[in-house]
Amino acid sequence: MAVTAGGIVWRGQAGYEELRRRLVWNARLPERYPAAITRARTRDQVVAAVELARDHGLRLALRSGGHSWCAAALRDGVLVLDLSGLDHVRIDTARRLMTVGPGVTSGVLSDALAARGLGFPVGHCRDVGLGGYLLAGGLGWNGGAWGPACHSVVAIEAITADGEELVAGEERHGDLLWAARGAGPGFFAAVTSFTTRVFDAPGFTATSSFAFAQAHLGEVASWVARLAATLDRRLELTLFLGAAPASVGALDIAAGEPVVVVTAVAFGASRDECDGLLAPFEQGIGASGFLESEARRETPQHVLYEAAGARLPAGRRYAVDCLFSDAQPELMLEARGAARRAAPSAAAGVRATNAPAPPPGVGAAPAAFAALGRISVSLYAVWDEPAAATANVAWLRETVAGLGPLVSGSYAGEADLVSRPGAAAGCYTPAAWRRLGEVRERYDPDHLFSGYPELD
Repeated sequence: MAVTAGGIVWRGQAGYEELRRRLVWNARLPERYPAAITRARTRDQVVAAVELARDHGLRLALRSGGHSWCAAALRDGVLVLDLSGLDHVRIDTARRLMTVGPGVTSGVLSDALAARGLGFPVGHCRDVGLGGYLLAGGLGWNGGAWGPACHSVVAIEAITADGEELVAGEERHGDLLWAARGAGPGFFAAVTSFTTRVFDAPGFTATSSFAFAQAHLGEVASWVARLAATLDRRLELTLFLGAAPASVGALDIAAGEPVVVVTAVAFGASRDECDGLLAPFEQGIGASGFLESEARRETPQHVLYEAAGARLPAGRRYAVDCLFSDAQPELMLEARGAARRAAPSAAAGVRATNAPAPPPGVGAAPAAFAALGRISVSLYAVWDEPAAATANVAWLRETVAGLGPLVSGSYAGEADLVSRPGAAAGCYTPAAWRRLGEVRERYDPDHLFSGYPELD
């Protein structure tokens, strides 16, 4: 059963459980039960849902693509408003602007932009909904050159708690736009459209990958730290700790063994430019882990998505947290290596990448979001059997707690905002956290939108 546009299904009615399941991409379904679920395809239906929640004394939780690892929209006793039906895409090539609905996915958007020779720092997974992604900050592809995605948002159309439709830009309702650039699932209005800048697409994208046994993590950490210190903005460097894929057999690493994979993606004007950007990685220890089958390989957007999907496939159970760190990369990587060895599941993984900053000469847009460290670190507990949940979730929480001295903040797009105390506040500077509370009181004084409990 599906919710018809503008319809509503209450808990206890036929089809409710199927709908609750479909709110979440993760195969791990939390024991949280909304009072009702509704779906909108138009702004009028969003207004009706806001009025319905207010009339029934329910708080309102919003869902765009359902890719939130912690299922942020799935809350007890609320009205969940599914915005995935608001999936319009309008691209103004001449002005380098686009207007998109919150339900548009990164894959659909990147295809539409590519057909016009344009690009945007879309999410790393193809099925991520733009609504949640942009509201959280948006750490995506080619972020080194284009910056966090939320910095490109120039206006939003939103329905506020009193049912009013507002257009928020720099000159009107600028504080609401500021909050929309990073407030994540704690945002206190229903965004029906985002207007953002778009960019000229890279002329060529190429990738090189390097694999090492986990025993060499210390050497790899030092190598990555040296490379990261002078990293060209057109390069995206990622380190992943996990189980070895079959493709590294040529390096005498058996499939399934703990492995460190370093991937460098170059976004350049031409193949020659990409080759030049990737060449420094093939020196020193890089030569010993060089995967010739993955050397300077052309990787258009759909191939990048395939690689991301293979690493974290749909249909499995996940518990995830994401942290920023300003510590020396060697310290953070060594600590994560020790944590990975203690994981109860061989499928567990740890991903680290440089946090993007605004491109030179552009400056940061006024935003609630801030990259609170030089390194972004995501930890993934991954399992299949329901009985394994307790051990895997415990490993994740213990690992995050153990990394405490090295942590400088969290990222609202992937942090465990539901289970980890203080996680939401840790996604912001103290000043931004205070301002979020103040702006919320201005636009949603009765706290109709579910927001962050810490701000209630």
